[in-house]
Amino acid sequence: MRFAIFPIVMLALGACAPDDLGTVQMAPRALPQSQAEVAFVSRLFNDIQPRSIAEDREYCGLIGLDPAGALVATEPRRGRVSSCLPPDPRFVGFTVVASYHTHGSYSPEFLTEVPSFDDMRTDIEDDTDGYIATPGGRLWYVDARARVARQVCGVSCLIPDPNYREDPDFPVRQTYTLNQLRAY
Repeated sequence: MRFAIFPIVMLALGACAPDDLGTVQMAPRALPQSQAEVAFVSRLFNDIQPRSIAEDREYCGLIGLDPAGALVATEPRRGRVSSCLPPDPRFVGFTVVASYHTHGSYSPEFLTEVPSFDDMRTDIEDDTDGYIATPGGRLWYVDARARVARQVCGVSCLIPDPNYREDPDFPVRQTYTLNQLRAY
C-alpha cells in the first residue's frame, strides 16, 4: 500500500487507527517461514513485478499449502494504485499462510519501499502474515503475530522499477514495528 511522504498528515490519520492491536489471538502458523517459501515468493513476485510496475497498480493474492503440503498461490488480482483486495481465504481451496502484494511503480511522491501501517494492520486483523514487493525490488515479510516487518532482501533482489531511485532523506531500516509504521 502506498502512502504519501507527508508525515504531519499521516500522523493525524494514524491517530484515528486503533490503539491496541495486542488483543488479536492467532493460531500457530501452519508452516514456519523457510528458504523454500522465500524462494517460492521471490519467483511469484518476479513474475508479477513487471506488470505491476508497467501498470502502476498493486497486485495481490494469497499463499498457502495445498492438501499435499506444497506451496501454492492464488492468481494475482489487479488492484488500484495504492490498494488491492486479495480473495477470501475461505474460498481458495488451501491452507493460507500469508498474503502477498506489490507496491506498483516508483514515484518520489510516495513512500513505497517499506510496508505501510495499513499493510501490517490488515495482516494482523486478517490473522495472517504477509509478503510485500517494492518498486526498488525489496522483499518484505510481515510477521503478524510479532507485529514486525522484516526486510528479507534489499534493493534489486526482486525485479525493480528501472526508474527507482533511493531516497537519501529516508534510509530504509531492516525492520519496522507496527508503531514505527504508524508515523508514516
